[in-house]
Amino acid sequence: MLLRKKIPMRYVLGKIKVEIALVLTYTILFEVFHNYFINLPVDIPIAIPTMIGTIISLLLAFKSNQAYDRWWEARIVWGAIVNDSRTLIRQ
Repeated sequence: MLLRKKIPMRYVLGKIKVEIALVLTYTILFEVFHNYFINLPVDIPIAIPTMIGTIISLLLAFKSNQAYDRWWEARIVWGAIVNDSRTLIRQ
């Protein structure tokens, strides 16, 4: 469990180093294969990356908003527990 407010970059990179290595290896192999064996020009219309970026940004915004709502609800419940326990002690 992390108790600091700032997460060190070394910690994050240590957790995802295998995934980074796999993606890097896949990308290099694909690029080498594509450039030396196929050598076909790839024309991607600008609408496709734009649409994918928009969808990803909306999903990310929805997920972060949902996480914040859960955190806020937990904060309200925790505050109610603290207030009820104080009331119980006073009686």
